[in-house]
Amino acid sequence: MAGRRILYAVLVGAAVLFQIFFRFYLSTFVLVLILVLPILSLLLALPGWMGSMASVVPQAPLITVGGSARFGVLLYHSSFLPLIRPRIRLRWTNQLTGESGESKITVTARKPAELTVTATHCGRLVCQVEKAVCCDLLGLFPLPVRKGPERAVLILPAQLELEGKEELAAGENAGTVLRPRPGGGPGEDYDLREYRVGDPLRSVHWKLSSKKDELVVRETLEPQQAAIVVTYDHFGPSEELDRTFAQLWALSRWLLQQDRPHHIQWASPVTGVAEDRAVDSPNALLACLELAFSTPAPLEGRSILDGALRLPGGGKVRHLHVTPDGVEGGGR
Repeated sequence: MAGRRILYAVLVGAAVLFQIFFRFYLSTFVLVLILVLPILSLLLALPGWMGSMASVVPQAPLITVGGSARFGVLLYHSSFLPLIRPRIRLRWTNQLTGESGESKITVTARKPAELTVTATHCGRLVCQVEKAVCCDLLGLFPLPVRKGPERAVLILPAQLELEGKEELAAGENAGTVLRPRPGGGPGEDYDLREYRVGDPLRSVHWKLSSKKDELVVRETLEPQQAAIVVTYDHFGPSEELDRTFAQLWALSRWLLQQDRPHHIQWASPVTGVAEDRAVDSPNALLACLELAFSTPAPLEGRSILDGALRLPGGGKVRHLHVTPDGVEGGGR
């Protein structure tokens, strides 16, 4: 654009000299024409520029580490007149690791461009149009183009075969507790308590009530498995985080295959405040990973093990802690 402006200034200077040394109507016409040309150029470019927008669209919302994230770069405009020399600057950032980069692209409505980013680590890769401009027909005036919203691609961990399935399955009955069965009913295990308003008469233990001179209710109990809480530390080198998330991804999917809903918890590496997400379906697992991947992970931080384990809804908990090397089982 600077070169075009210099060339235009040279043309104006030449037209002025032509007007000075040759005082004829032709020299005046040439000078006026050169002075009016930029205005005409701008007016002709405005219909194509108004309502235009540059945006990015991911080709796939999910990819795996080692793959490539592809974003289509699209240019929209409402006029039949094309945009002149559109230029777009894109910026991408992995919100988990902090990796970032930018790329300059020239795109037209007839020939969309594409940005390819290699997914070297897990995370949430966000791509956005940082700047988009076009110009008038002469290339003298830059015209800013409206920017579309940012788009993201989730970079999932590599597929990993979960180790120690036998030990994990053997610990399923650990921490089983007896809890009152909703609605009562027959059962081998029961507890005795005082009568409360609303208890059905069939649950009253009449023989024991006659001895104590007060109503005693037989409350049926049923075994319930302990809630599973999976934790991990949200800090460390990118390579270790990749292995940690691969272990977490494999463990959580295995638990879902066993029809075991669970909670995933991690602590903010800066404040130590615990995040808790219930996972009862593959979509819930992806939503949990998206939240985790959108939180920056520094090299050092506060561990989830530094504080007391948060019990979802109270009750007995089976605690599984994920590290880069595997899964550590235990309870607290």
